[in-house]
Amino acid sequence: MVSVPEPLRLRVQLTKTGMARYLSHAEFSRALMFAARRSRLPLAYAGEHRARMKLSLSPPIPIGVTSECELVDFELTGYVSPVEAQRALDEAFSGGIQVVRCRLMGSGEKPVGKLIDTARYLVMIPAGAGSREDWMRAVEEFKDKESVEFERVQPRRTRVVDLRPGVHELEVNGEGTGEAEEGSTTLLMTLDDGTAGTIKPWEVIEVIAGFAGVPRDSWELALVHRNGLFVRRSDKLVSPMELGRRKPAGSRRGGRSY
Repeated sequence: MVSVPEPLRLRVQLTKTGMARYLSHAEFSRALMFAARRSRLPLAYAGEHRARMKLSLSPPIPIGVTSECELVDFELTGYVSPVEAQRALDEAFSGGIQVVRCRLMGSGEKPVGKLIDTARYLVMIPAGAGSREDWMRAVEEFKDKESVEFERVQPRRTRVVDLRPGVHELEVNGEGTGEAEEGSTTLLMTLDDGTAGTIKPWEVIEVIAGFAGVPRDSWELALVHRNGLFVRRSDKLVSPMELGRRKPAGSRRGGRSY
């Protein structure tokens, strides 16, 4: 193992499918830490008596929602190549948590938990829960409004939030989730999630289902999948896995690219 003079972060993109979709954010975090320990990567810890692993996670995902883009930064005490890291983590993870890719980030990059502000979701509305035309009409009604109030009930308080400013994209029939059935309707949503605040996909579904006249016992059977986490740069959405990319070797003199 080669030691490094400055903190080096290993950024990992993960899936959360199968039974893992039912893990809470705290349970998911613990599963990542246990697996990371089993991988024997050169992980950094804070504290002496009760050492705590140094990591940063992407925003929480609602229980039951699948994902192909969960992100975690592990701080390292030594160098390990992304290929070696992925191999070690692949052997340690199980139960619906799989490594998509790994990347090393320099010490100057912000941890992923302080970067993400936008999430993209695919929602598969089951057949029989309203027609495609019903959902198209409801989506247009939502988009035409300047404000959409929603009563957000939380364990310690209930408050009214305006969903509309945090919904950046809402369309009927985006890409399929891979589990689409005949007669179903697919919605594509791009929502605030993270540093800019959080709009939950189920909140948007509940509102537009109301506009469409679809009963709760029907729309609650929808399948929700998170397929993108981003940092907003002006009018562009950039994946945290792509941030800090240097120019190709042919366009620069010397230097090291992670």
